[in-house]
Amino acid sequence: MIVGAEKTRRSQSAPGRTRRFVARIGVFPFEVWRRVALSVSVGLTAMWRMLLLRTWRPTVRQEFVRHCWQVGIKALTATLLTAAIVGAALVFQLIYWRREFDDVLGALNLDTLLLLTLVREIAPLLVGLIVIGRSATVMITELVGLRTGGQIHMLEAQGIDIFDYLVVSRIAALAICSFALGVLFVLAALVVGQFLALATDATQFGLFEFLVRAARLLSPTEYLLLPLKTLSIGVLIGVVACVTAMRPTKIGSDVRELVPLGYMRAVVATLVLSGAITAVVTS
Repeated sequence: MIVGAEKTRRSQSAPGRTRRFVARIGVFPFEVWRRVALSVSVGLTAMWRMLLLRTWRPTVRQEFVRHCWQVGIKALTATLLTAAIVGAALVFQLIYWRREFDDVLGALNLDTLLLLTLVREIAPLLVGLIVIGRSATVMITELVGLRTGGQIHMLEAQGIDIFDYLVVSRIAALAICSFALGVLFVLAALVVGQFLALATDATQFGLFEFLVRAARLLSPTEYLLLPLKTLSIGVLIGVVACVTAMRPTKIGSDVRELVPLGYMRAVVATLVLSGAITAVVTS
């Protein structure tokens, strides 16, 4: 009797284990889809709220200016330094290709190739990574502190629109400053690269002539891609930072867990978005 009861219990528990295993597998894609839907809705709502004049009350404007200083001005040194390194690396790469593969790449315009790569891919991605490391992590820390410390409830009690004050101001600052930093990144990389090329006799053009020539080499696609990518990446970083901090997962709600989680999400989302925009615009 005891052996039969044990066999019956095991046979009944097997379907239960199977259902629990299938449920655990299904939780992950459901959670990912829920997070993506939430992020898309937050991003679209924030972009719509940016266009409304009633959104920009004095409190929201002050928060927006504060974050522009945090994102744009404080990240300027790192952006220019990275741009200088990239500009020097591109010049040395150009010299190497011309010396080693001149016969093979004779018909290929290497100057144009490197310029397009800088504008299309390098500048938006590196600016996005700088903004993530320099500003998005700080925003996550601030928002987690406000949420866990009860300041959000105090702001709501004072009649302040939390979405405009905390979310819209941050996303707008990240988008605008990402675009500005992207333009400065391209200009700094071109200027440093041109000075280095003149010093190594890799070019015969002066600085002004080189900049005019580079502007003419860019097609309307490049003039569209740079602002589109930088603005989109800025909005995406802001959405990821706000959603990660304001809607923590069951894995953990502590700032020590949410900051690296938000950083990882923002980096992956930036890479995916950059590739998607390039594929759509250039196809």
